Amino acid sequence: MTTLSAASDKARLLDEARRLFGQAELRAAAGDLQQAAELIVRGLHCEHRASRLGPQVLRLIKSS
Repeated sequence: MTTLSAASDKARLLDEARRLFGQAELRAAAGDLQQAAELIVRGLHCEHRASRLGPQVLRLIKSS
């Protein structure tokens, strides 16, 4: 019951997370661990937001 918009938002957030993790890897290799850590946290936030997209249980119960 996931909408097309939610699916595309989820894909966009996961793509952004992968991009941030890639940048973090480059920053860590360059020795900038502070910036790498910040990028990792931002990537994890994107993953968390992506995991929360989709139908909410309470909405499904109310519509019944």
